[in-house]
Amino acid sequence: MKKRFFLCCCLAFCCANAFCQQPDRCGARQVNVVEKPRFFAKAITTGRAVVNIPVVVHVVWNSAIENISDEQIQSQIEVLNQDFNAENVEIADVPVFFESLIGDIDFHFCLASQDPDGNPTNGITRTQTTNAQGIGGTTNLHYSSLGGHDAWDTDKYLNIWVAKFSGGLGGVASFPGEGPANEQGVEINYKQFGTMGTATQPPYHLGRTCTHEVGHYFNLEHVWGPNLNSCCGEDDGVEDTPDSCEDYLHECPDGNTFSCTQPDMWMNFMNYTDDACMAMFSKGQKQRMYQALENFRPGLLNASGCMSVPVFEAIEKNELVVFENPNNGLLRYEIKSSSPEPWQISLVNAIGQPIFNEKKMGNTIHGIKCGDLPSGIYLLFASQKNTRLVKQVVIF
Repeated sequence: MKKRFFLCCCLAFCCANAFCQQPDRCGARQVNVVEKPRFFAKAITTGRAVVNIPVVVHVVWNSAIENISDEQIQSQIEVLNQDFNAENVEIADVPVFFESLIGDIDFHFCLASQDPDGNPTNGITRTQTTNAQGIGGTTNLHYSSLGGHDAWDTDKYLNIWVAKFSGGLGGVASFPGEGPANEQGVEINYKQFGTMGTATQPPYHLGRTCTHEVGHYFNLEHVWGPNLNSCCGEDDGVEDTPDSCEDYLHECPDGNTFSCTQPDMWMNFMNYTDDACMAMFSKGQKQRMYQALENFRPGLLNASGCMSVPVFEAIEKNELVVFENPNNGLLRYEIKSSSPEPWQISLVNAIGQPIFNEKKMGNTIHGIKCGDLPSGIYLLFASQKNTRLVKQVVIF
């Protein structure tokens, strides 16, 4: 089966649109394809509050600047967890028209703590290549014998390759079920991976290129569908994302904007908006991703890459850490956890009324919107089995 590997091929039939003129958001090519029917996903059947996705990041570098730091890689993992769990700061700016459609995907991404052979790892590989032109976006990137790095078992790991691209392209991804198994994954330009180091130049400095490409990896089309040229007659296969005829490349809209009959969901992660304006996945996109997970990537449901913590990262005791306390906007917290199981999180006001109640994974920074809460003292609880952690929080 031909791999729909998202590379921009600026040929005569596609150069009329802005994507081919400035191909630096995503490599999804806009080609003439058969229109897909609308997608009515079956009910989510995983039965899990959170799905753990083990990630291995293959850094393939030629010059030293391309060999990005562990800290920069971790910053990207944090962005993925915020974006796929509706905990990003920008979500507070989603227009009222779309607020009810915001989807919390409940995917938890971790750098793998064990490799395919069961050995401890930090989930990062590093390979120096002789390709100085840019190995990103090429087949060679996926093979050690060709100057790249072989994938880890693509049934059990989300493989992300970070490298230099020869052009201005930010990232590419493989759709599920298309292309060789050992090339399944995501490729990101080292200049757009994470939120520090080499990735601090706007407009692609907040890690949203990777969020966008991982969306493709879980079978999400761009919000306008596979073919921007057909505009409002095309479809992305998701019921609650309005038809669109604009990609908003190099734009940061404000409020409701129209290119078809309904306001465009320009703030969706599957658009081409600047990083600072991307904010949400929809509930329909959540359904589509879960169906892709169950039908095409089921090995990730039982993958053990997140389940064991290597000795050099072992946590001796559990701890609840609250950042920016007092707080008047986004309450950020982290559970330093020695357990791979989710924690029950509760925010309770001074008279014992629950304000927030949800399950979250440990060892990841999460957030709770508190800008609209009355000023006062609150208690944040994290509970698991026989363990209960609590922190006093001041909101003003």
